[in-house]
Amino acid sequence: MARLFSSLAATAKIIHDDEFGDIHIKRTKGATISVRPKTDGSLVASLPYFVPVREVQRLINANRDQLRVTRQKTSGGKTYRDGDAIGKSHHLRVSTGPREIVKTRGLTIDVTVRPDTPPARADQLIKDGVVKALRKEAKAYLPRRLAYLAMQTGFRYDQVRFTHAKSRWGSCSSTGTISLNIMLMTLPNELIDYVLLHELTHTKHMNHSSEFWRALENVCPDAKQKRRLIKRYSPYL
Repeated sequence: MARLFSSLAATAKIIHDDEFGDIHIKRTKGATISVRPKTDGSLVASLPYFVPVREVQRLINANRDQLRVTRQKTSGGKTYRDGDAIGKSHHLRVSTGPREIVKTRGLTIDVTVRPDTPPARADQLIKDGVVKALRKEAKAYLPRRLAYLAMQTGFRYDQVRFTHAKSRWGSCSSTGTISLNIMLMTLPNELIDYVLLHELTHTKHMNHSSEFWRALENVCPDAKQKRRLIKRYSPYL
């Protein structure tokens, strides 16, 4: 069982858990104690003013397994394991050693954790490595593919930038800058093209009007089907 301790006194606003990290305490006028995950994976506890902080510890320890599942569903995050394929060409290698290390060697993401590294910390190290690999792949592939599709369809844009947004695959500014999520490299190639064509269409139609969808279907005839398919995926890491 992970150790939970208060970072301050009994009136602390933050407590720390070895597995779940910092947990924010929100004092309420109600009579119920609750702990829930936020979309970024962190936990927030609602605690009546008259109840001591240690009661949050008891609640978490009694519901740890359930919290893991709920946190995973709420954050939309993915679980990565040793040997997993990452993106289009990388694979993950997780090992144990005396120091925490995150490196990309060729097409391998090498992550080393210590025997005493908390699970939440190990997950973050792994995700740091995954981000490095996906960013590398995105920079190598997406600008070239976007330029090719723009040439084929006659759209023009100003520049490309990369993001790691949690809620969208891409965006297009009024100045013609197209932002692309590095998590695109986890999608099938046909859905990557759909997102790129979607953002290119926004260079002429900055909203989702009927004119936008008609223009998109002109360059992507199966846009409606691709729109349904992409809902099965999440840009969350």
